[in-house]
Amino acid sequence: MPFAPYALAALFAAILYWMYRSHHLKTMAGRSRLFDECLPLLQNPALTHSEAGYAQLEGTYEGYRIRLALEEDHLTMRKIPSLWLHLIVESTGVSTEGTLGMLVRPQNTEFYSPLWNWAGTVVPLAGWPEYALYRTQDTPPDLQLIDAHVQKIFSDEKAKELLLMPRAVRLTYQAKQADRGEYLLLRATDFNHEPLSSATVLDLLQRSIGIRRDLEGAIA
Repeated sequence: MPFAPYALAALFAAILYWMYRSHHLKTMAGRSRLFDECLPLLQNPALTHSEAGYAQLEGTYEGYRIRLALEEDHLTMRKIPSLWLHLIVESTGVSTEGTLGMLVRPQNTEFYSPLWNWAGTVVPLAGWPEYALYRTQDTPPDLQLIDAHVQKIFSDEKAKELLLMPRAVRLTYQAKQADRGEYLLLRATDFNHEPLSSATVLDLLQRSIGIRRDLEGAIA
């Protein structure tokens, strides 16, 4: 049976392709549902997807335009890959003064952070994270206005970066971490596909809006 080895090889290849295809479809479907529990939080929610298949959510909340996006990070050597949540609160009409960025536990691999290009340094207030990078593009806002917010946000070790800009606040938070066993054994960067907790996202959203309101109130 000279064709038997070729037939077996073809069958094996077909099975491998089916397994890969099934896993891929399951992964993409899971990524698309990560914001399912957060849809009711926003008015006029609009759900789209990134090139990698991750859900992206936009809408409004208490008069602010909100954007939620997910970004995979597997660049940092010797660290379990993370899935970052970028939560952006945009003002619809008020510009605030100053810029400020704070990045905790910097590794110089945070490709999503603009702080590596911001030249101005900032002296943090007492109680702010010690192992952190504090930068400004020009001059920072009044730090006392945001002191309580900053201490509360970064008391959660999953909070990674906070950016304050004239028209927006952006908070970066570790939404998920890859399975440790699979990553160490296979270097696989699979994240579980349980939807993000609406309670967690709402808490982050309200804290970010609190910062924005205090900054806007200072110039009113």
